[in-house]
Amino acid sequence: MSLRAILASLHGRRYLLMVGLMVLALVGIVSMYSFDLKTYTAPSGTREDTMMQKVRSKFHTYLYKTHYEIHKEDLLDYCSQDDFSDEFVKSAEQRYMNLTNGKTEPVFLAANLYNSEKVLPNMATQFLKLADTLGHSRIFISIYENGSTDKTKEILHRFNDTLNALGIAHRIVAEDTPKPEHIHRIEYLAKLRNYAMEPLYSDGARFGRVAFLNDVYFCQADLFELLFQSQTHGAHLTCGEDYDMWGDGVGFYDTWVARDIKGEGFAKEVHRLSKDDGTMVAQMRDRPFQVQCCWNGMAVIDAKVFRGEDGLRFRRSAKDECSASECSLFCNDLWRKDFKRVVMVPRVKLAYDIEPRNILRTPLFFPADLPYNNPAVEKISFRGGPKKVLCRPLNGIDSHHPDGPQTYVTL
Repeated sequence: MSLRAILASLHGRRYLLMVGLMVLALVGIVSMYSFDLKTYTAPSGTREDTMMQKVRSKFHTYLYKTHYEIHKEDLLDYCSQDDFSDEFVKSAEQRYMNLTNGKTEPVFLAANLYNSEKVLPNMATQFLKLADTLGHSRIFISIYENGSTDKTKEILHRFNDTLNALGIAHRIVAEDTPKPEHIHRIEYLAKLRNYAMEPLYSDGARFGRVAFLNDVYFCQADLFELLFQSQTHGAHLTCGEDYDMWGDGVGFYDTWVARDIKGEGFAKEVHRLSKDDGTMVAQMRDRPFQVQCCWNGMAVIDAKVFRGEDGLRFRRSAKDECSASECSLFCNDLWRKDFKRVVMVPRVKLAYDIEPRNILRTPLFFPADLPYNNPAVEKISFRGGPKKVLCRPLNGIDSHHPDGPQTYVTL
């Protein structure tokens, strides 16, 4: 498969226009009670035949209709780009050759969803493209959803049926159970992440990497770039950058979790993201750089960190520990176990909403006409890292923003 197809998507604008005109009889609405869509294991040697093509076409038509009803505009072609330069495509084909040759270790895709009807059609579409590119037997999709009151459950049910028909291994669980009032928000979020990771915890040896996604808009090429950087650097954790609206433009979003290589927080302003000079040089050149912690909407993790009796798990802070995010604590646990290759990739830019997402696809942020950097130039010389890291605690049970004095945690 060519990289132009990977980057521009299997179902571009013309295809979406065609399927948008197709008539689909929507049958069945998922009841809003708990259901477990179970684990499905792909049969060996599964091939996409005419029936599977019809299944795929039916699902994409449903997604197109659903997405249009929600957004009132055509957004499923977000990843379709007709203006990639030949130089860009050639550099991308070379760059991702080792990922698309059918020899990569299987990838475990994980996500937690809640009222995610706006981003789920995009996520489902990109997951299917990734399966086509890597091979249906080389991915496992694990989604845990609970408490949604929008169309998330309905879309997941359709997605589950499509994965069954295509022979793509997965486990999708959708429940109505709300967050218990007495449980701290971070403890609850850690449990949700661990629920999504359960299939890997029980059979992690066959997976090379985990890609854990928040409810972000992304393209297959974003995930390819993170997988590539993870592989190239032997990284234990690799992240993109997530953005939201800030002032008249966009600003860096995950300032609560992300920490630079000195253990300090990042700023909202992209051009003053960190006070570390090396970090800013790499940021301005769209080159990867080492950090102490990141998550940023999409994280690729070396699966080996979860293996063994003392394998890492998502957790809440201990009794006398600063009450940080479950992702911050995960980073700190990585460092304490000497898994210190944590990489942030500024070329991968993600958003949770439509307005910042559209800004990130403009030439200023998305250089579709420029070839990728030479991997040798991007190579990181990893440093020892900080002895202490900034923590902004979330003490209240249902707090959504830091509510205590900041402190520094010893690693």
